[in-house]
Amino acid sequence: MSSVWRVHPQDPHRARTLAGSLGLHPLTAQLLLNRGVADSAEAGRFLRPSLGQLGDPFALFGMAQAVARFKRAAAECQPILIFSDSDTDGLTASVILYEALRDLGASVRARQSNRITDGYGLPRALVEQLAHASTRLVVLVDCGTNQPEDVRLLYARGIDVIIIDHHVPLERSAEPHALINPYCGGGAGRGMCSAGLAFKMAQALAGTDDERLAGWLDLAAIGTLADCAPLVGENRLIVSLGLEQVVHTRRPGLRRLCEVVGLSRAEPDAVIKKLVPKLNASGRLGEVSAVWRVLLEVCDERLEEDLAAVGAAHDTTRRLHRQILTQAQEQVSRLHFRDQYVMVVSRAGWHRGLMGPLAAHLSRRYGRPAIALAMDDEQGTGSGRSVGLFNLFEALRDCQDLLVRFGGHAQACGLTVHRKDLERFRELLNQRARVVFQERETLFNTRTVDLELSLGEVQAVWVSEVARLSPFGQGNPRPTVLLRRVSMRGLSARTGTVSDGTVRVAVRGRVPVVDPEGVYDVVASPALASGALALTLGEARVSEAPPAPVRTSGTTYRRAPA
Repeated sequence: MSSVWRVHPQDPHRARTLAGSLGLHPLTAQLLLNRGVADSAEAGRFLRPSLGQLGDPFALFGMAQAVARFKRAAAECQPILIFSDSDTDGLTASVILYEALRDLGASVRARQSNRITDGYGLPRALVEQLAHASTRLVVLVDCGTNQPEDVRLLYARGIDVIIIDHHVPLERSAEPHALINPYCGGGAGRGMCSAGLAFKMAQALAGTDDERLAGWLDLAAIGTLADCAPLVGENRLIVSLGLEQVVHTRRPGLRRLCEVVGLSRAEPDAVIKKLVPKLNASGRLGEVSAVWRVLLEVCDERLEEDLAAVGAAHDTTRRLHRQILTQAQEQVSRLHFRDQYVMVVSRAGWHRGLMGPLAAHLSRRYGRPAIALAMDDEQGTGSGRSVGLFNLFEALRDCQDLLVRFGGHAQACGLTVHRKDLERFRELLNQRARVVFQERETLFNTRTVDLELSLGEVQAVWVSEVARLSPFGQGNPRPTVLLRRVSMRGLSARTGTVSDGTVRVAVRGRVPVVDPEGVYDVVASPALASGALALTLGEARVSEAPPAPVRTSGTTYRRAPA
C-alpha cells in the first residue's frame, strides 16, 4: 500500500567532515549520520567490528550475582536446570548458556516450554515438580520476568532462580537471585534479545578465551536476527561476526540444516527467510527437543531423525498457515478492518502456535498493528505485531483491565482475552491507537528515505562502498534513495529500467505496470548485481508537478580530497 515518504534531514557539512576523516564518499558519511553514527571513532567501530569491541559483560545489572552463583553451583556440584522459551531466540540462548555452564564444569540439563500445553513461561506444574527434585538452581531464559509468584514459590522451596530475559516488566516483576534484563537496573544491554544476553553471560564465564566465545557467535547471531533486534551497538557486532559462522558453522546439526534449506549466503535476509522458519516451526506446534538438539555443538546418533522432525514440523506449519491466512483474509474483507488503526482478527479452530506469523503477515500487508487470536469457548489466546514506532506493549497495558494476561515488548506481544471482553477490547485498543497515530502521524504508514538524489549520482563506485554498512536489518535498514521525475519501463513483473533521459539503470522487484511516457518518483535501494548497478524497487508513484527550483537532493555533496 502507498505510504508517506520522508527524507532524512541532510547535513552536508558534517557529512563532508566525517567523510574526510574516514576516507569515505560524503554520501556514505551521510548514511552513517542517518544511523546515529556521528564521529570517526564510532564510525570506525561500526565499519570494522571485532570481538575486542565487546563491552564489559559485568555492566549488565545482575551479571556479577549470576556468575558468582553459577560458579558456586559448579564447585558444589549442584544440579542446574535451564528452562527456556521455545522460539528461536529462547532456543539459541538456552544452548549458549547450556554449553557455557558445561564448560564451567556444572551439572546442567535443559528443558524448553511447550506453548500449546503449558502456555508461555515456566508452567506451574514444573514448579511443583521441582519442589521434590534435587535441583537447587533454575535459570529462566527468555521468560520469567513477569512470573513473580512462581519465582517466590521456588525460593520458598530452597531453589534459587536466575532470569535472563528481555521482555518488558509489568508492575510486579519477579525478584530472583539475579535478574539480567535490560529493562531492569540501569538499561545496559537495552535492545538485546535473550540470545544476545546469553552471549554476554558466556562472555562473563569464558573470560579472556576469545576463541571459545567466538564459538557461540553463530547462535547469538541467529537469535538476534530471529527476534528482529536492532542491528546497532553490540547486536551489530554479534551479527556482523556471527553471520559467516552460521554458513560455515562447526555445529554438525546446524550445518546440515543450512544445507537442507539451501542457506549459502551470509546475509540477514537469507537467515531470516530460510533458516528461522525451520527453527521456529517446532515451537509453534509445541515439542522442540529435536530442534534444540540440532543446535548443539556435539550431536548424537539421533541427528538425522531430529532433522526429519524439524522438517516435518515446518511442513505442517506451512500448511496450517496457508489455511488460516485464507480465513483471516476473508474476515478482513468482510469486516472492513482496513478502516481500523489496529486490526484484531479471531476465530475458533485456529492453531494457537500460528497466531504470531498470522499477525506479522497482516501487519506487513496492511501497514498497521495486527493481533490474531485463536478462540475457544471462553477466551482467545494469540499474538500481536506492530509497525514503525507504535509501542504495542504500551497500548495493551492501557487495556490490561480487559486482558487475562499479556507480555512482550514494543513490536511483538502475546495476550489472552475473555471472549465476552473481545469487542470491548478491540474498541478500546483502537481508541488508544487513534490518539497516538493522530498525535504522531509519522508512526503510520511512513517510509523513511535516506537520500534524495539524481539518477546520475547513484554511481557504482559509491554503491560498492555502501556495502560496508552491512549487515542490514532492523535498526540499520538497507539504504534507500528517492529519485524524482524519472521514466520507467517494465520488462517483466520483476524487472525493468528507470531513466532520467541520460542515464538508464536496471530495476528489480515488483515492477508495476506503468505508462512508458509517464514521469514517476521512485524509492529504491541501490546495489551491485554481477558488478553492474541495479535498483531494488521499494515504491513508485506518478510525479507531481515540478517543484520550485531548490536544491533538496544530495548534489551538494562532493567527494573529500584524497
